[in-house]
Amino acid sequence: MEEQLQKIWQRSFAHYASSEQERLENLFIKRGRALKTEIYSNYSQRRRLYRTSLPPRAGNELLTIYPRLKEQLEKGKNYIIWTYDQRFNYIQTVIGELGKTSKFKLKIPSKKTSGDTSWNEILGWWLDPIRAIKQPKPSQISSWHSYISQNFGYRFNWGLGSVIALAIDEAFGGELVESSLENWSQTGLPWIVFWMKELIVWGTLDPVAAYLLAKAEDVTTRKQAEELAQTYYHYISERESEPNEYLNAVNIKNWVEQSYSSVERHLPTPKPHNRINVNLLKDFSKAPSKNWRVVPVEVGDNIQWFDLAGFPLAICQKPEKWQSDFLNTYDFMLDAENRFVSSKIYV
Repeated sequence: MEEQLQKIWQRSFAHYASSEQERLENLFIKRGRALKTEIYSNYSQRRRLYRTSLPPRAGNELLTIYPRLKEQLEKGKNYIIWTYDQRFNYIQTVIGELGKTSKFKLKIPSKKTSGDTSWNEILGWWLDPIRAIKQPKPSQISSWHSYISQNFGYRFNWGLGSVIALAIDEAFGGELVESSLENWSQTGLPWIVFWMKELIVWGTLDPVAAYLLAKAEDVTTRKQAEELAQTYYHYISERESEPNEYLNAVNIKNWVEQSYSSVERHLPTPKPHNRINVNLLKDFSKAPSKNWRVVPVEVGDNIQWFDLAGFPLAICQKPEKWQSDFLNTYDFMLDAENRFVSSKIYV
């Protein structure tokens, strides 16, 4: 057995690394120096590669198409006064250009789950299902949503973030500046680029509608949001003459906050008690810990408190003014030693 264990050790990575530590360390240092002095000796190129948040090969691909892509993005200054087709073609073109890189290349929709459908048609349905030429069959809706999430919500939005980072780097001469509402105009990009991620996430061609869906609790459908957005455009048209300024995030944010009391997520009223006395359902005398994260489950007039694995740990009568949606806003901890559950806000 000892002989076999020795053979196992001699084939392990730990054994190899210990005997080769000095050589591997030298290789690592030499390679690191070479990256700076030989492979990427230009400081500006290194900095821009870093801004892309991509491996060097993919980063260089993005840098190659960046001037053309930025030129396309800059065409969106009049987005808000365009027709539906013009808006969709603008976004579609940007996605297509970014998709020419290997890192952000869009996958071809599976014929098995999506039928004979192109990514453009799936995108059109997602951004405006009413006007879309192609509609999914009931059995295809799930696969279309999955395709949208993976290719647009994840892959494209990641790539767009890298492009915006390059624009900020360019605008501020390499100085590390956080993207913000105040410095956005200095990037040279129109405001629609600022909103493009939100359009993809919420599935609409209207930036104000996307913001309402994200912030106004009473706005629950895209149709409702798009109808309410028209009120904003009437409001802003009396104050701004430049179409690009219609989509200035500061203007939209201020208008929504003034118009909707539910923009900020307020805590539920009433709040749960800070301390709820309970009866234990387990023997905790030998437990290494006396504090457990628990989840409330309403059973008639009682609340059972379960741990995250689904085991019931305690029970109590439902407190006065208890609300079921407290679970969406609070963490609950069971103090088994003192026999009570405490609440703590987490959003």
